[in-house]
Amino acid sequence: MGWSNGPPTWSELERVLSGKPSRRPAEQMHPGDGGDSPAWSRKRGAYQAGSLDRPAEPTVSYAELHAHSAYSFLDGASQPEELVEEAVRLGLEALALTDHNGFYGTVRFAEAAREYGMPTVFGAELSLGTDAEAAPGRGDAVRRRSVPRGGVRATPNTEPLGASTRRSGDDSAAGSGRVSAALGEEPARGHMFAPDSLPRNGFPDPAGPHLLVLARGQEGYRRLSREMAAAHMAAGEKGVLRYDLDTLAAAAGGHWHILTGCRKGHLRAALEQDLRDGDTRLTKAEAALRDLVERFGADRVSVELTHHGIATDDERNAYLIAVADRLGIPVLATTGAHFAAPAQRRRAMALAAIRARSSLDEMAGWLPSTGGAHLRSGAEMARLFAEHPHAVRTAAELARACAFDLRLIAPELPPFEVPDGHDENSWLRELTMRGAAKRYGPPERNPQAYRQIEHELAVIEKLTFPGYFLVVHDIVEFCKGNDILCQGRGSAANSAVCYAIGITNVDPVGNKLLFERFLSVDRDGPPDIDVDIESDRREEAIQHVYAKYGRDYAAQVANVITYRGKSSVRDAARALGFSPGQQDAWSKQVSRWSGVAAETGTDIPPAVLELAGELDGLPRHLGIHSGGMVICDRPIADVCPVEWARMAGRSVLQWDKDDCAAVGLVKFDLLGLGMLSALHYMIDLVAEHKGEQIELHALDLTEAGVYEMLSRADSIGVFQVESRAQMATLPRLKPREFYDLVVEVALIRPGPIQGGSVHPYIRRRNGKEPVTYDHPVLAKTLERTYGVPLFQEQLMQMAIDVAGFTPAEADQLRRAMGSKRSPEKMRRLKDRLYQGMYDLHGITDEVADRIYEKLYAFANFGFPESHSQSFASLVFYSAWFKLHHPAAFCAGLLRAQPMGFYSPQSLVADARRHGVRVHAPDINASRAEPTLENAGTEIRLGLSGVRHIGTDLADRIVTARVEHGPFASLLDLTGRVELTVAQTESLATAGALNTLIAEDEPHIPESGGTEPRLGRPGGAAVRDGPARRTPDPALARRAALWAAGAAARERSNLLPGTGPAVAAPSLPGMTALELAAADVWATGISPDSYPTEFLRAYLNSLGVVPAADLLLVEDGARILVAGAVTHRQRPATAAGVTFLNLEDETGMVNVVCSVGLWTRYRRLAQSATALIIRGRVQNAEGAASVLADHLEHLDLRIVARSRDFR
Repeated sequence: MGWSNGPPTWSELERVLSGKPSRRPAEQMHPGDGGDSPAWSRKRGAYQAGSLDRPAEPTVSYAELHAHSAYSFLDGASQPEELVEEAVRLGLEALALTDHNGFYGTVRFAEAAREYGMPTVFGAELSLGTDAEAAPGRGDAVRRRSVPRGGVRATPNTEPLGASTRRSGDDSAAGSGRVSAALGEEPARGHMFAPDSLPRNGFPDPAGPHLLVLARGQEGYRRLSREMAAAHMAAGEKGVLRYDLDTLAAAAGGHWHILTGCRKGHLRAALEQDLRDGDTRLTKAEAALRDLVERFGADRVSVELTHHGIATDDERNAYLIAVADRLGIPVLATTGAHFAAPAQRRRAMALAAIRARSSLDEMAGWLPSTGGAHLRSGAEMARLFAEHPHAVRTAAELARACAFDLRLIAPELPPFEVPDGHDENSWLRELTMRGAAKRYGPPERNPQAYRQIEHELAVIEKLTFPGYFLVVHDIVEFCKGNDILCQGRGSAANSAVCYAIGITNVDPVGNKLLFERFLSVDRDGPPDIDVDIESDRREEAIQHVYAKYGRDYAAQVANVITYRGKSSVRDAARALGFSPGQQDAWSKQVSRWSGVAAETGTDIPPAVLELAGELDGLPRHLGIHSGGMVICDRPIADVCPVEWARMAGRSVLQWDKDDCAAVGLVKFDLLGLGMLSALHYMIDLVAEHKGEQIELHALDLTEAGVYEMLSRADSIGVFQVESRAQMATLPRLKPREFYDLVVEVALIRPGPIQGGSVHPYIRRRNGKEPVTYDHPVLAKTLERTYGVPLFQEQLMQMAIDVAGFTPAEADQLRRAMGSKRSPEKMRRLKDRLYQGMYDLHGITDEVADRIYEKLYAFANFGFPESHSQSFASLVFYSAWFKLHHPAAFCAGLLRAQPMGFYSPQSLVADARRHGVRVHAPDINASRAEPTLENAGTEIRLGLSGVRHIGTDLADRIVTARVEHGPFASLLDLTGRVELTVAQTESLATAGALNTLIAEDEPHIPESGGTEPRLGRPGGAAVRDGPARRTPDPALARRAALWAAGAAARERSNLLPGTGPAVAAPSLPGMTALELAAADVWATGISPDSYPTEFLRAYLNSLGVVPAADLLLVEDGARILVAGAVTHRQRPATAAGVTFLNLEDETGMVNVVCSVGLWTRYRRLAQSATALIIRGRVQNAEGAASVLADHLEHLDLRIVARSRDFR
């Protein structure tokens, strides 16, 4: 708002109530990574080989050594697994994966190939930098010349997918498309001075030559990985590479094999230049090949031939063979595959268009006319190269020389530094016994705990994992030593050793938690310890790991960003030539729940949906995992290339967490938890403003008031129990003790819901249903949960009790049920379970089946009790603050944003409903972040939350005020702190400048006149007379907006009054609605109102029931409710039912939308920011919801955007 900011647009305002992240520059965003850690993580699971039709007859020996997968990111159209499956179907002897500049897809590739017994070759196609002067074979003087980034953009070509066609108007002899006029080579002084590669996206034909490298065995892989990492890291910028040919040649050491590659390779590019020049001696081509031979060795270079069914292929291959024969270099046939099978050609072309940010029509002159860049059988290759059969044989021979199993590269943890006289095992024992003495007392007081500790230490020593525990302990100790809240969670809380050394805070012995859920001698791979760290300070822990182990030995795990419904529709529409506006409109119609394939009731053209369905699930780009780090005993780049992440100071592996686990990299999860940051802020705020020192561990976990508040579903902002489903369950569960919170955290999860446990548990808990057991032997395990299984540990104990499984066997059963495992293994374990039930207890037939079904349901999604115990503590702590310190509670949550289920606007509205007064930002009262006033009972919003301000500028404003006193006028402010007009107007719009406006000075003077209104830099106002009176906010806000632009243009180097100014007309004050809209535009929060307040008279005339009165309405009555849509949620277990949350000024309404209703009102329900809903109220059990039967749009004037969840 204001002259420079302009009026608020609907798209800007509709973020308001839901807290969608603002569009601030990255440097102005909240420094924390935000968001609460997921309750459980998704795992890809091992690849399962399907049944394929292999060739029935003997095949021609052939291996494909040049193939790109979708992990060439928009330059390959098939998943690595698809390439392997097609290679198996075609009967290939081996397959190489040669994606661009990385090993992104190698683990998936290797896993699939291993299942089919397919030998694997690993390589990469390197994108070298450009040099406008240098070309292959020009000699050292030219070769050592380097140019700045920028280079030359390649002219159009016709082969982005590996096929070569003649472009209309192209009269070159080869007819294979144009390439850049000059191809650069790199200096001999290393990566530092090498030319940078140009971006591969945004151009039909990205500039720069390619070098295709195959690793000859494990050592070749290590060297190639290391060089790719060096190239990624040398330029200091994500997506920019800096290779140097001399360095690459020295690094190869005979362990690489170079293929001359596609048309972007040095040889093909030089050949085309010769043909354009009419040089039949092929001087440049020979020089380019000789250059490669001199660098890498004659026995380590092969000339690559491709044939895609194009007329010029034979002519080009003849020239290449002639050059190869002159130098005695072997030729080798490849397909240069960019997709597995011909059926994927259209997908490949669409991806090429997307990569170029163009449509298929615009790319018509660049795309191949044939779909030849796919895998082919040995027999087909033999036909294509009938005159050169040795080229096909050579490919198979080279594959045999290069192939190896990727599992051979598995690294170990680095040795942990321990005190003299100790090794890792003895030092872990020493730390454990010290901690056990504090946690459990002497051994004679708790012998069971010490027996468990001895058992665990023996297992840890046998599996050689003591270093893992010591590393995690070191990270936790760093956090504690630097006053960073953290806690271990997940299955690590099943370990008494973790509890003793302070990694976790849950006593597994007292809570009877199975250690084998965490670690057993039969488990493959290291343990998995998740450490939750307050999100705003997690970066300190990450940098500690980098500092302790070195960036060469530590890196963060990648997160592969894949196409999903909205992004696939948007890019498919772009590829098909639709306008950006149409792309955006259609993408908004795609549900985040159902996926593209299930979309109905939209006006998205079938062609777009069809293409989007093909893109769905393909990798699009690389992101960074929320907290996974790996540490190695060798440079990580020897195992997997590392590259820069977008975030400053972060380096990221090219593999995700599942890839790392499959290869044997040891991963540590340092997860940012927003609630830990919020709790820390709450503790600090209460200490500062109320003088109370709060120790979380000292809180009374039996305090009845906390449980009474939660039983009323008064849980907005409370960790883990604030969701729609949790709030609906709390009044039914009526928690009365801490274990009830443990159950509540676990209850609303897919496992208990899928296993049919939620309603039986609540009925039994409330005495409405008798407690029964499928068999008496289960009573001991299920007694605490009324005979209803809720936790994974119970699943394991049930197998132990009913079938005689050992704890390790029980964990094997859980894991076999819980992810893709061998059908044979699953059958074997199931037979063992049924046999054990019969042998031990005579359990058969229906009873055995019921027990098995419950086990199976919980294995997949069940919640670990250890995890629930860890989270239940945070539930209680946050609820305690909400009860006793509601202002600090809300301010802490606001400081820790983004996090949690609710938007800042909803959090502030809830605080107001609890009697907390919330003040707008004030230039002379606010800090950078929200703080407290009036002895900690009121909230003052911070300056950093104002649009265009951000943390850095807010800190400068506060520092100037603290060091030199309050700001006396607008000119005093702009004289001490440099502000843009947009920033000043944003502050005025937020009401932050109201106190600088005197009630009797409402106008701006004309240019050149006196300036009593603005005041003078330095603090003193110019106008004489009585002291300023507190201005009317409505008048002051309007006047501040008029004055802000003129004040911001005043500079200390200009004479006062010579800056631009305008005369302000006599204007009325802003209305209440205008003030609310201004608040929302500037901060996303309306501190003293809610949009529905301004419509209450209208809503009352319709008979709309306020949210706060829903419990007063008769159960089953048909009513109207209305409000802003704050959430849309469709859980995977809800059978297509969608839940909406509406909010009005009195509270929240939970609305249930059936599949049929959602289908009828799809567009309105999916896009409306506010709704009037008719339906039947359901409130018999103390929690109100509305079963909708009619939806209608509500115009709020101030629009909200929902937060949508699965």
